[in-house]
Amino acid sequence: MLSDIIVDAGYAAALLGIGILLVAAYRAFELGRVLIRGVYRNRAYWTGATALALVLFTLAADFLPPSNPLSPLAFPLIAIVLLVFIDSSVKVARDTDFFHRSTLGWERRRKAFPVLLAASLAVAVLDVYFFGTTSYTSTVLGALGVFQVFAVLAVVFSWGAAALIVGARRSPDRSLRRFASMLGRVVASFVLFLTVWIPFAPFSLTVQDLGGTISIFCATVGTYYLYQAVMSLSPVGRVEQEVVPTPA
Repeated sequence: MLSDIIVDAGYAAALLGIGILLVAAYRAFELGRVLIRGVYRNRAYWTGATALALVLFTLAADFLPPSNPLSPLAFPLIAIVLLVFIDSSVKVARDTDFFHRSTLGWERRRKAFPVLLAASLAVAVLDVYFFGTTSYTSTVLGALGVFQVFAVLAVVFSWGAAALIVGARRSPDRSLRRFASMLGRVVASFVLFLTVWIPFAPFSLTVQDLGGTISIFCATVGTYYLYQAVMSLSPVGRVEQEVVPTPA
């Protein structure tokens, strides 16, 4: 009974997150149609597309059976989308910095991160092939093969979150500063989503369900920050809509 309540709470949080993402995507595309400056319009469209990708990821991860071919593909695909989004946003924050300072060395490591993620995912695939999908509950090698992916993702995305927050503080553009800061919180929430369930894994099924639900709640908080990132571009959109006359 308790386990069912915990699982249902997780599904409710996932549905709430999907709703927030859909609203964020709609607002982002609406702003993209109004904004004139390329950097703002680009961020708006990128954020809208990322929100839709996260909706598809949530549906595949939480509502499709593991046997569905889309379910195992969702995780690496969303990791790639987020990594590209982080990289482009860090570059925008750096370009608006008057001194164009390096943001925690992200520029020097940006090409290494996709290679590291690909190698980590390849190890996980081999682990599943040789040890089976439930190996993390029975063998040490299986556990290492599965959990190393989450460790690598946590390191890469934590670095990205920190780079976004540092870059945001250096930008003189108020809207982009808030946008990058909110996006950094989105990525930090994603890191929690990836890792917070791990301490619950060795325990009973009910405790594992609790860890999974807490993980989903962290992701839902991230969707709220993504919506706030979109809304940070809203004042710019209103100003440009007032300045540029609308054709009759």
